[in-house]
Amino acid sequence: MRRLLALFFLAWRAVVLHPLRNALAGSRGKERFLENYAPEALVPYSAAERRVLPRFSGCIQCGLCDAICPLVPRLPRRQWRGPSLFAVAYSRSTPELSHLRTPIGLLDNCGTCSACQTVCPRAVPLLEIFAFTRRKLADVEKAA
Repeated sequence: MRRLLALFFLAWRAVVLHPLRNALAGSRGKERFLENYAPEALVPYSAAERRVLPRFSGCIQCGLCDAICPLVPRLPRRQWRGPSLFAVAYSRSTPELSHLRTPIGLLDNCGTCSACQTVCPRAVPLLEIFAFTRRKLADVEKAA
């Protein structure tokens, strides 16, 4: 009998209460997401951003881009590890992008010679990853 009563209440919630609550609350899904998670630096990806992410995932961490980057020997290693840092960092959750503030600032020194992109055996679009990461970090900072 208790099981039957439990199933009845579950059905009542699923068929009556849940749809009624959604109808009264309106469609505020994205707004509620941003209200709840923006302080934690979780910002959503747009559909266009999600479509481009698979193109960025070809990095095999071979280090050739770091070896050819003209910024690596000119900057301290703790500030600029090289382009491979971005090839992995874009795939992390947005709260973890905050540790890229210094390297993103150093990208202004990058003359966009595209040597890193040219030498890549997997043709990873590193310059696009730089721009993508810069935009997402700006979104994180705007949300915080």
